[in-house]
Amino acid sequence: MDTTSLESIGLTRNQSLVYLSLLKLGLTTAQSIIKESGLHRVIVYDGLEKLQQFGLVSLIVKDFKRYFQAAKPKKLLDFLDEKREIISKIIPELENLEGLKKEEINASIYKGKEGIKTILSEMLREGKNVYLIGAKGAIFFELPYFTPNFERERIKKNIKFHLIYDNVKAKAYEQKTVKRQFFQGKSLPHGFDSKSVVYIFGDKVAIISWNEKHPTGFMIEDKNVADSFKKWFRFIYQQLK
Repeated sequence: MDTTSLESIGLTRNQSLVYLSLLKLGLTTAQSIIKESGLHRVIVYDGLEKLQQFGLVSLIVKDFKRYFQAAKPKKLLDFLDEKREIISKIIPELENLEGLKKEEINASIYKGKEGIKTILSEMLREGKNVYLIGAKGAIFFELPYFTPNFERERIKKNIKFHLIYDNVKAKAYEQKTVKRQFFQGKSLPHGFDSKSVVYIFGDKVAIISWNEKHPTGFMIEDKNVADSFKKWFRFIYQQLK
């Protein structure tokens, strides 16, 4: 199994390999884990120590010999909950720090898929309806693990999407492959395809360029800019069939 998913929740690659090896082997010794994972013994022991601290591995002494056992996979949810609780406690302090200079910052650039997730998460925090120009369903195949939770939270918060698709094919593809709620859309005529998409929500405008290897997002927070984009969206939308 690939370690990417485990790394995305906070484990290192080596910790992920140790945990996966333990799941395969069951109750076993460190030596067996070293053989299964292919990692150096120092790395394995360090990984075991960290995983024990996370509550993902338990140590059992039997006949004066040390054995290790992986926690059930569902324990990973508890691991995430603990991280979320820690972050929740420090958010007020972080927001106070942010407020000190907030008026000086109104534009940000986000790199890579993690950066795009940050922009999408900002939409959920904003909780306002989203106006989208250049819809092509990219987030569903570029961010397959992130999107289902994003959609659940969007529907839960009753955030409606108003879409202008790149073309008729993009609209038909998304409606056929993805079951979405709280959205409506029209399509641009042939010849207006692009690799970029514009999101307008609240007082924010985000532009995402879906470069295959290095997607990039630019977000600006300015009421006048956002209102202008909304007016342009409505004008274009009214012209479409």
